[in-house]
Amino acid sequence: MNVIMATTILLFATNAWSSIAKFIEIRGTINPATSRYLARAIEETEIAKADFLLVELDTPGGLVTSVREMAQSIDQAKIPVIIFTTPAGASATSAGALLMISSHLAAMAPGTNIGAAHPVGAQGEDIKGAMADKAVSDISAFARSMAGLRKRNVKAASEVVSKSNSFTAEEALKVNLIEIIATNRDELMQAMNNRPIQVGSNRVILKNDLKNTAFHPVEMTLGEQVLNYLSHPNIAAILVSLGILLIYSELSAPGLGIGGVLGGLCLIIAFIAFQTIPIHMGGLILLGVGILLIVSEVFVASGGVLAVGGSVALIFGLLWVVDPVATDLRISSWLIGAIGGFLILGTMFIGYAVSRIKKKSDETMKHVGGGDFGGVQGYKGRIQSVNRDGKSGKVLIRGELWNFISEEPMAENNNVTARGSKGLTLEVIRDKE
Repeated sequence: MNVIMATTILLFATNAWSSIAKFIEIRGTINPATSRYLARAIEETEIAKADFLLVELDTPGGLVTSVREMAQSIDQAKIPVIIFTTPAGASATSAGALLMISSHLAAMAPGTNIGAAHPVGAQGEDIKGAMADKAVSDISAFARSMAGLRKRNVKAASEVVSKSNSFTAEEALKVNLIEIIATNRDELMQAMNNRPIQVGSNRVILKNDLKNTAFHPVEMTLGEQVLNYLSHPNIAAILVSLGILLIYSELSAPGLGIGGVLGGLCLIIAFIAFQTIPIHMGGLILLGVGILLIVSEVFVASGGVLAVGGSVALIFGLLWVVDPVATDLRISSWLIGAIGGFLILGTMFIGYAVSRIKKKSDETMKHVGGGDFGGVQGYKGRIQSVNRDGKSGKVLIRGELWNFISEEPMAENNNVTARGSKGLTLEVIRDKE
């Protein structure tokens, strides 16, 4: 009995002093989705009162605007944000190097590298002239300021940008761009134990048993996953090109159709991916466009094209309109999928029904004659009664009884066609047998 109690107390004590941490992976480009993901992970780590957030990194780079937002999220964090470039073969290149320099604690696995943060264009091309000088100067200053804030090598951080220098893990440790080299997560926890970490104005020392740290992953939301995929530079560039091409085709063959709708959606999504439009603002725009397109279907017979395009816009709008960092509100992925499926199927059915009704209406008009609802010219009818003069009387046209006049004598049951009207009196001519 005493042995069992002692074991229970020992286990309780071990668990009581074990560290709890949140954990995310950023593997791929740095973009608006990863920026939003990191900010949300920091917030969830603080709410859970975990000891720190571990970010395992492997990136070829990305948008400077996104990495600046990520640096701000780290600076405003109340818990340590540790960034670990791993496994061997991984890299913190370009914007990834700037993210590492901005972290509270930077670690790398052997066989990884950091650097090459010289600014390039959206397609990886060199920037020329004065714009290149401005970009290099600006990003170099950003790297120096982050390195100075984290007590790292300011000169080395600057030359990562200005000279596009790259360092192995061992070289980065030697020049003081990182603090730790660790083969795996266990070695990293051992190296972090009792190490002071400066978080804002506080000096944090992780004294718990880091060897037995319980890591709780923070997963990307559906909206972040979709945006992360679409924000790849190649995908975003294709969206821009496709959007322009579709809109051009629509303008070349006027008529609000599939080209104009899809082209507009492609451009809006591309602007969000390039962070030209903030994510939640882009979500609001897509919601507005979606509602406008669906309502327009009532007035413009597009065969369901506007309604389906509006449904797609609403789905993307629902994915991105709620900022998970600014609010605890979440829209269920299952609910978004159900709404999207219902809207698309419903609008396709309505579009089909409207096209069928229009087709029947056209067939009926062709059968009875006539052009539109406001005029009577061309409609066919039958004489119901004739006055004594033989050239006036009553005629049934469109199911309505009208007075008529004619230049030739008429008889009851003659088939006639309206060729015009004088007030409420129709001018008719007899149909040829």
